[in-house]
Amino acid sequence: MQFTTMTGRCSLLILSLFFLWGCQSTPPVISNTPAVVEYLTPQVDANALLERAQTSNSPQKEQLLFEAAQHIYNRNEKSWARNILASINSAALSPSNFIQYSLLFSDIALTDDAYFLAQRILTDERLDKVWQGISIADQVTLRQRRADLFLILGEPHASVSERLALQPLINIYGQTPELDLSNQDALWHSLMSMPTSELHKGLEQSANFELKGWYELALISKDNQSNLELQQAQINNWVRYRPEHPASLRLPSDLQFLQRLISERPTRIALLLPQQGNFKKASDAIRDGFMAAHYQAIAQKTKVPEIAFYDTSAGDIETIYNSAVADGSQLIIGPLKKSNVSKLAALDEIKVPTLAVNYSDTKTLEPTENLYQFGLSTEDEGRQVAQRAWVEGHRQAMILYTDTSWGKRSADAFQTVWLELGGTIVTSQAFSEQQNYSNTIKSALNISDSELRSKNIKNLLNQQMEFEPRRRQDIDMIFLVAKHNEARQIKPTLDFHYASRIPIYASSHIYTGEDDSKKDRDMNGIRFTTLPWFFEKDNTIKTTIAKSVKPAPSYQRLYALGVDTYHLYPRLKQMQKIPATKLYGVTGSLSLNNNYIEREQVWAKIQQGIATPLPMTVSK
Repeated sequence: MQFTTMTGRCSLLILSLFFLWGCQSTPPVISNTPAVVEYLTPQVDANALLERAQTSNSPQKEQLLFEAAQHIYNRNEKSWARNILASINSAALSPSNFIQYSLLFSDIALTDDAYFLAQRILTDERLDKVWQGISIADQVTLRQRRADLFLILGEPHASVSERLALQPLINIYGQTPELDLSNQDALWHSLMSMPTSELHKGLEQSANFELKGWYELALISKDNQSNLELQQAQINNWVRYRPEHPASLRLPSDLQFLQRLISERPTRIALLLPQQGNFKKASDAIRDGFMAAHYQAIAQKTKVPEIAFYDTSAGDIETIYNSAVADGSQLIIGPLKKSNVSKLAALDEIKVPTLAVNYSDTKTLEPTENLYQFGLSTEDEGRQVAQRAWVEGHRQAMILYTDTSWGKRSADAFQTVWLELGGTIVTSQAFSEQQNYSNTIKSALNISDSELRSKNIKNLLNQQMEFEPRRRQDIDMIFLVAKHNEARQIKPTLDFHYASRIPIYASSHIYTGEDDSKKDRDMNGIRFTTLPWFFEKDNTIKTTIAKSVKPAPSYQRLYALGVDTYHLYPRLKQMQKIPATKLYGVTGSLSLNNNYIEREQVWAKIQQGIATPLPMTVSK
């Protein structure tokens, strides 16, 4: 709730401003943002300024309100200050006060994670009109905030433009060399967050020599992530062609590491996967995806390692592992079973770099040296949904999750991040395939309570009444963890119980990878996170697998996991040495955190029964 006018009696105004926006959220995501200075001494009576504002005309009224907000902010009463600033007609402020108003208001909005409010403040047309009157220090602050904010809101082109405009300001302002380099690194991060289609678009539309160079370099990096030699050769050519470009003078840190990756690449790799038993089909899918990427590398005339296979269906995993090492394997892929990953993680020594294709039963704060863990973690999805829903402005969540171990893990991961961000879990309900979805949803939405109240009133009055149940009103988003056959029933049930206008976010499990517009129409409107693999129609590896194996939909994700495992293993040292490094694979954007590979998937929405990729820009 925000004030838009300043009417009414003084006492009512002051009381209202005291109580509105009483809760503070977590610290802002925005980084490298200088703090707003204290403009005024804190001894001034802010209440007196507010009282004077009530009897003053514009523009004195706005001036007094702004001064009061500054004093209240300096007393660390930011919620109160935010409401006063929201009530001000900023057009009535003098240019100098408008600049300070924009700095102060945006600082508070970002602290509250109110990203769309911050966007309105920082992109106000008047800022551009008064830009020449802004000090260099304040220009640096505003550019930094806009660059970081645009990236959060999925507008990387705008973020890159702000970073380019910021660079000369940093040089003039005389900031430390570290800030200069961090701005360039942040610019590179913005570029690398874009899909290649967006990079091509930026390259085509840019007339700026320096900006075109950045887009070219980003395309070279992303187009050749699976071919180290080709990537290095094209980077060398780019540097020769643009010797004066800032990136030629200092290549992004991940690109500086390429030559070392090429020279230290393993020549023999062992695949430790079960070839029999319950895990055979899953293992075969991972193996076939891995080998499909391997054969593509051979076709591209890339230097490839020798591949050896070891069956982990029976026998002790430590013995099998040591045998692979003794045979000369310089890198191990596997194991697949969680229990085997846990056994390796418990060893005193992992002799060679090992990339497990699953996660151990428990995460440890201290990772096992040389053991990297990579899989299709449902926890990653829960965390990602929480972060996106928060940025999009939701604060009151309901969780509906399938009563399975993976469903609970995803729900728990969402809840952990949601609470850390400052959100509220209004209710959390598990369901099973045998359960009546309607009863579960009625309970979660308090429909049953509404019906009971109606029944009691009817009994009390002893007469028939017109009655329409009401759901609870304190939910602004739903996180749904369900398989596609469950979601097809749950979404219509939610609509029936008056929840059709509540945004639904879901895990990837609602989508099989194959469109069925007739059946999936019941899921219209659901936003979900999923693998890029499903939308890469021109991916040659995917096409090859589809023709040769004809994989079942339930195993598509595991083929993608195998493909990314092949592209990931040469990058492990790079990712460990340079934490900001990411591999943009078919299972998502991959990064390394304490030797665990974390994935950030793409977003899609069910529209007319078809899964449609969503743009990078988040929803308002």
